Amino acid sequence: MSAAMPRTITSSRVAKIAFFAALAAMTLIVIYTDELFIFNAKDPEWAHIAGFRWLLLPHALGSATALILGPFQISQTIRRNYTRLHRIMGRVYVGAVLFSSPIALYIGVTYEKPLVSYEQYFQAGGWFLSTLLAFLAAYNRNIPLHRQWMARSYAFTFIFVASRVTDAIPAFANLGERALATFLWSLVVAALIVPDLILNGADFFKSRRTSRA
Repeated sequence: MSAAMPRTITSSRVAKIAFFAALAAMTLIVIYTDELFIFNAKDPEWAHIAGFRWLLLPHALGSATALILGPFQISQTIRRNYTRLHRIMGRVYVGAVLFSSPIALYIGVTYEKPLVSYEQYFQAGGWFLSTLLAFLAAYNRNIPLHRQWMARSYAFTFIFVASRVTDAIPAFANLGERALATFLWSLVVAALIVPDLILNGADFFKSRRTSRA
């Protein structure tokens, strides 16, 4: 029994590293395909963001902070061995999200097309609410509940990247308004469900039924 433990821990750790490596790869692809316009003053995207570009800067800084700090908050190694660092980064993460999400809501509702703007209430609102609930759970030392809502919070944070992955795929680069809205809604639903499957998915295959006499 004791000989099997290191193998299980190693497998779990490798899976987590692979998962976050995939997220990092997605982020780099999105930056390369969708965000490099900031270095080209003639890019037509500047015309699209002209009305809210000064709001976009603080929003982008807060969102980038949350995007970078999120994986460190989910790491159990940091939480166990560097508790003070975990708490400091957690407060910065919460502050970044609670600062950025209202700006995201305003930009989305004011400047996005109608079908997409309705979804922004739930995307930005879910981001704000899940982060606030994660903070309240941590404040009350309810660690299992904190981990659950923190994972959901980061899933909402990652919608920024996931929603732009289609731009790297030529066949999906120009989704219509309805298709884009549907895709964004699916990401909101995934942000609520997928973290639970990652954290607790294995429990569905562990039987607690007692054998009948």
